[in-house]
This record gives sequence, structure tokens and C-alpha cells, in this order.
Amino acid sequence: MKQVGYWLLEENKIVIMGNTYKYSKSRDIEGKIKTLTVKRDSLGDIYIYLTCETKEAPVEPRSGKSVGLDFGLKKFLAVSDGKIIESPLFFKQGMKEIRKLNRILSRKKKGSNNRKRALVALARVYKKIANRRRDYHFKLAKELAEEYTIICIEDLNIKAMQKIWGRKVSDLGHGQFVNILKYQCHKTGTTVVEIPRFYPSSKTCSDCGYVLEKLALDVRSWVCPICGSVHDRDLNAAINILRVGASTLAGVGVRPTSAGVFK
Repeated sequence: MKQVGYWLLEENKIVIMGNTYKYSKSRDIEGKIKTLTVKRDSLGDIYIYLTCETKEAPVEPRSGKSVGLDFGLKKFLAVSDGKIIESPLFFKQGMKEIRKLNRILSRKKKGSNNRKRALVALARVYKKIANRRRDYHFKLAKELAEEYTIICIEDLNIKAMQKIWGRKVSDLGHGQFVNILKYQCHKTGTTVVEIPRFYPSSKTCSDCGYVLEKLALDVRSWVCPICGSVHDRDLNAAINILRVGASTLAGVGVRPTSAGVFK
């Protein structure tokens, strides 16, 4: 059912409940507007969200390069073609300012105007960090979606990762990046393939298929005891993710060939 109580005017103006507001438009409004949502953040900034029904023309799949991406903690992404993409770690960069503002906040009397201003200052820093991270994710996702036609990734369990590694995972923003990557790939016609999260991509030799029984997280490289190949942990995982993802896309099952203990 269509909402009532608002209508859009020219020159980026909107009438809501009889009051006229001017807004900054982030993108053109396409299709038939179904719902309008108004939200206010902790800084007092107001956002208008429009849900539109559109008849989107399907994007034809493209031919080109395929790639596997491995998400990490030491590095943001390892790419199967050998590239390493570091994360700026925006929250870590802003920790000094955040700690300073938290100390200032702790000295303010509860309920006072000074405390309210300190809260706003702290919220502004958090928002700036989130915006910088989101901008970085959008630019990186667009670059990858335009360069490759098939992108293979792991089905990440973000909540479990946050319980184990906490703030570091939140700062990297893997979950947000995956959502943005899927959006950008949909626009460009790039196919995203997610492999099962329990596939041992790091422990599997990408040359012979041998699988280690154990591989500690702090071990960044290892030697296959069967074929003698030397593997960088993250790059090896990215290659395996590409192999499994490409096989899944083709409808061919991929299983480890053997298992053993690395001595």
C-alpha cells in the first residue's frame, strides 16, 4: 500500500506532513516509489530512504578473467593471481582521537550540555571512520567487478569471526565489503561464487590436493610433504577458492584427495 503524507517537489525538495524540506540527493530516483523512511543518526543528521520498484534490464554475463579472493586478518585480501590488497584499518588509525574524546567525555557531568557536546564529537569521529571504510570498500569492489568476470569467495561466518578476533574483524569490515561487492558485480554482469565456509582452503595444497590435518593461524607459509611445494598461506587459499568456485560453477564437485599431518 502506498504511503501518504509526503510528495516530492522539484529542486530537491520534499514535503512531509505539511512541512517542506530541502535535501541533498545521492542518486537519481528511478522507478515507482513504494515507501519512504526517515531516519536520524546520533549526530542529528536526517536521512530519507526511498524504496522504488523498477523494471531493471538484466545485465548480460561477460567473458574474461576469473579470480579467487581470500579474506584475511593480516591482509585484507589475497588474490589468486598473486596480488595482495592491504586494509587501511581506519578504526585503528582513529584510535588516538577516539581515546582522547573518550577521556574528555568521562570528565563531563552526566546530563550536562557539555557532556552532550562531547558525545556528539565522539559520534562524529565514529561516523567519519565508517564513511571512510565504506568509501574504500566501494572503490575496491568496483575495481574488482570491472576487472574480473567471475569472482570466487568464501561464505564467511562473520559473527563467529567477531567472537574470536573482535575489533579487528569489525575494522576490516569483511561483511560490508561482501555485500558491496555483490552489488557492484550485479551492475557489471560479474558472477560471484561462494564456496562452503568449511572447505579447508588454507590447508589444501593447490598443486597436488594434499590436505594438512592441522595448520596454526600464526603459520603464514608451509611446505607440502607430498609434492614439496612451498605455499604462502593466503595466496594458496585464494588459488583453492578459485579452483573450487570454478568447479562449482561448472557443476563439478571438488573434494580433497588426501589428508595427513604436517611434520
